[in-house]
Amino acid sequence: MPPRHPAHTTDALYAVGRNVVNFQRLEHILKQLALFAPICATPSRLQDEVEKQRARAERLTLGGAVKKWVESEFHTAEPKQVPRLDQQIIISFAFALSGRGPEYFDQMSREPESLAQERNCLIHLDLARLNFEDEEECNALSIQLNAQNDRIIRATEFLGTMLEHMQGLARLIASNEGLLQ
Repeated sequence: MPPRHPAHTTDALYAVGRNVVNFQRLEHILKQLALFAPICATPSRLQDEVEKQRARAERLTLGGAVKKWVESEFHTAEPKQVPRLDQQIIISFAFALSGRGPEYFDQMSREPESLAQERNCLIHLDLARLNFEDEEECNALSIQLNAQNDRIIRATEFLGTMLEHMQGLARLIASNEGLLQ
């Protein structure tokens, strides 16, 4: 039978596991949002560009997914220019958030960026230094992670709602109904 840990250790380990899972959920949503990044290609190259974008999104880390989301939502990256021959058709597609000022976008991007940094510190630094036998350290970590988890959930819900709307719009555009509107 495995050794039994004190309650403070169990609570801290539970909080770590819960936050790691919720960070993964946040990363998954951000990777899905990265699929809606602007795209520009000739008709013959469009499917290849979509597949490349999908493959790049799958390889993103949480920090990379946040950066890609910020770039695509707030158009902070220069759009990729497609070499153009005269009379060549270019398809360009992007989603844009409108009706909000730069302060709103700064505020929206700050929280996911902060959470990505905190996740990296937790995984790569804090857990290695923590003494899980020390009740005071475990209690402090549990309190910190509970507050952090509330922020992860808020970000996940906000971005999840945005993703649902974008997916709905994409379905509408792809449908016959969308062609009629």
